Amino acid sequence: MSVSPGEPTEPEVNPRQLALLVTAVTLNAAGAMIVEIVAGRMLAPYFGMSLYTWTTVIGVVLAGLTLGHWVGGMLAEKWPGKAMLMIGFSFLTGAITTVLVLPIISTVAGKLSIGSAPLAVSITIAGFAAFFLPSLAAGLVQPLATTFALHVKGRTSGRLIGNMFAAGALGSIVGTFLAGFVLISYLGSAGTIWLVAGLNALLGALFLPGIGSFLFGAASASIMGMIALTQTQVPGFRTPCQLESQYYCIRVDPADHLTDRPSMLMALDHLVHSINDRNDPQFLFSPYLHLVDEIARHKFASNPVSAFFIGGGGYTLPRAWSARNPDSVLSIAEIDPLVTALARDQMWFKPGPNIRIKMQDARVALKTEREGKLFNIIFGDAFHDIAIPAHLVSDEFNKIVRAHLSENGFYVVNVVDNPRQPRLLASIVKTLHQRFKAVEVWVSPEDVLGATRATFILYASTQGTGLAGTVASSYGSERTWKRISTASLGIKQLGIFLTDDFTPVDRLMASFWLRGE
Repeated sequence: MSVSPGEPTEPEVNPRQLALLVTAVTLNAAGAMIVEIVAGRMLAPYFGMSLYTWTTVIGVVLAGLTLGHWVGGMLAEKWPGKAMLMIGFSFLTGAITTVLVLPIISTVAGKLSIGSAPLAVSITIAGFAAFFLPSLAAGLVQPLATTFALHVKGRTSGRLIGNMFAAGALGSIVGTFLAGFVLISYLGSAGTIWLVAGLNALLGALFLPGIGSFLFGAASASIMGMIALTQTQVPGFRTPCQLESQYYCIRVDPADHLTDRPSMLMALDHLVHSINDRNDPQFLFSPYLHLVDEIARHKFASNPVSAFFIGGGGYTLPRAWSARNPDSVLSIAEIDPLVTALARDQMWFKPGPNIRIKMQDARVALKTEREGKLFNIIFGDAFHDIAIPAHLVSDEFNKIVRAHLSENGFYVVNVVDNPRQPRLLASIVKTLHQRFKAVEVWVSPEDVLGATRATFILYASTQGTGLAGTVASSYGSERTWKRISTASLGIKQLGIFLTDDFTPVDRLMASFWLRGE
């Protein structure tokens, strides 16, 4: 382009320098989003995975980025010529604060999870303690990099500013997909944190002057990268997870101390979901599973049944029913392949020829069953923390259940709620009445006595269970269950009719999260 005489020429940014700045902004944004995705997973073993967990994570990260952008803009305006140096220090600060997430989470969240503070408060405190500073450090980079590029160029450039914003957005997209689809599954939460910290250390080394600074940063990045890739367990920098999948932080531990017999438990995030006895498949440690089995025995005796399980976990009940009558045809929808593999390898679950496992979301799996396929029993036992996924309690889902239930069959679902104000329980009962003539609520009396959280079993069918109002166990552990009058639940006052458009599960269970009840 020709320049008219007397027209001032504009200094251009060094192409390599600009490429470094754009790359730094992209990778910095990717790292920030990876940490945000990992944050939810790291809080889950202590507080579960809920709307409140993700609200906290997103809010904390955005708060850190916001303050970082503001501070970075002020620093860039005051010392525009030192922006490269400040970018380097920002990345090193990011490396340090990111790797400190691990001991902070284990210390702060570990103490808060056993305290008496409401869960929402505990989640917020732990979230800010661990993830605010790494997000703040990440927020410094983009305004510093953009201001430096504009300072060198000598004038405001819409294209350059747009490039920087686009680089940050692209990095956020790439980081989100990398974390969710690749990094957590292959490196785990701790490994992913080490990898992001190493990336920050390497980027910091590129921006700091002097061969000594570069070598120190490169060495730090190499060490952190090796820890990430080899998944080395550094004392004080671990997570409670033995294994991590796309869905859960998973532990499988001996449970002999709980059962007084050789047994194993499976914990998903922070809740124990299954306990299996090594020698006796029909041993049911959990009272709610025992009750479901009692109802099944009462309705079908020892005859073979056709059953669909919403959620597999340790496959405790499928294992028991298959052992009692191998002719039973059992379908299990378990979305997490790793959970199924662990149930087979460590929980003594041995799928037989009449057991079919569908590694799909339960609603999708049940909906795609062929038309006319009927089950004697459909059992809902899928949870995100203590809450049932919203799409598995709506009227639309109940319609699918009813379409695949035989005339003399029944649907049972496990529900956790506050017995003093069972808002979720009342809402599910109200919704079930739309599709089922008979709806019953059962609970262990000792489970509700003075408790703020209890496990209920809801039974829905064309006809009642036929059981007395109080039932004692017919085998195994001595237990008693009581049928609760649905009229006593205050359905009109507490219940909400649940649809796909409106199923506020977290709000209905807000007493657990906001008041610690």
